[in-house]
Amino acid sequence: MEDPLLFDRSLADVSTMVEHAKLVESDLLPLSQVVSFTTNLMGDNIKLLEVSKEIASELEAGDVLTLRGEEGDNTVICSKTKTFDIKEAETSNSLLLVSQLTFPDQISKTDSRKLGWRSVGGVFYKYLELQEVRPKLRKLLQLLSETPFTEDSSRSGQVGPSFGELLDKVQASEEEIKVGLKEFECLEVEKMWFVLDQDYQMKILSYILRFFDENSWKFDCVQKKETVSALSELVPENIVSQVFSFYCQPMTGGGEDEFSLDTDKVCRFYGDFLLAANTGYLLTEFLEMWQKAVPDGITTDIAQLAGLVLVEDKEPPVIKRFTESSLPPTITERLTVLFTARERWTVEEISPFVSTLTTSKLNVKALLTKYARPINMGGTKYFCAKHGK
Repeated sequence: MEDPLLFDRSLADVSTMVEHAKLVESDLLPLSQVVSFTTNLMGDNIKLLEVSKEIASELEAGDVLTLRGEEGDNTVICSKTKTFDIKEAETSNSLLLVSQLTFPDQISKTDSRKLGWRSVGGVFYKYLELQEVRPKLRKLLQLLSETPFTEDSSRSGQVGPSFGELLDKVQASEEEIKVGLKEFECLEVEKMWFVLDQDYQMKILSYILRFFDENSWKFDCVQKKETVSALSELVPENIVSQVFSFYCQPMTGGGEDEFSLDTDKVCRFYGDFLLAANTGYLLTEFLEMWQKAVPDGITTDIAQLAGLVLVEDKEPPVIKRFTESSLPPTITERLTVLFTARERWTVEEISPFVSTLTTSKLNVKALLTKYARPINMGGTKYFCAKHGK
């Protein structure tokens, strides 16, 4: 920053100004800062960014903000835990960029009055502000789905993206990507990430469930170490261990190696596996086949398939695979597809397909009120296309 053009100010000048302002000098902090402007003010090479107190504290603690986005993406900024859209804002007030400004809490009230000269390096009327958004994890699933991990992948030396490469390509924070990898049941092999081929995942899960049955274990108390050790002759230990963790959670109040099977997740996977093999089933036939497919002692329920299926309003009803991840990413396009697939939906029915588009200020009901049209039929509230018949 160039040397500023300093104003000639003295303590007498300060006393005169205080008197003219009808202030009592003893009520003021004993430092008067004289502000001067540099000859060449900074321009577009500097951007001001407004952040929350939480982010400011994180930055002061050594964290960083990272710009993420490939060519064609709208750039986002990510902290370690959150993702933000960037918006440009204007202000009618001048924002001054000042170096070495002294703040009130840095001034001793017992000192005698003195002068300090401060230079202004830039004047701004625009700044960037952050708006927290949902992480854009669809890209994560798309990237990993390009090369699913099959039974032959280990032998063929299949290559997948590292976590660092995912950070470079996915518009989400580090912690949000970790959550997404868990949600999508992704597999880490030699520091590379994959989604499991569905047939291979079914094979491994079947081995695990059969081992539980052979040992007469109740689903609410199964052993991980023994399971992984026994099945490592059939499936690489690292892989069977991770698939075990997809479907089993630490047992509440149990020992270190005691886990409970998440039967809802098992049912969801089996249901999705059956639906992926066909374009659709009669609902009654599918429900019967699905219940027979899962292990004894597990009960299926259509609610377990929320966000995965569409039950068509036909006689007799037909069920088909209809995944949230396959729908358009924008709300208007997504609702067009949803209301084309079915004329009207209750909030409970449509929520799994639009909840990923909600924000902290716009929940599912508010989103539907804004972009769809409510109707009442037989005492039940539905939503349909805003400009439909």
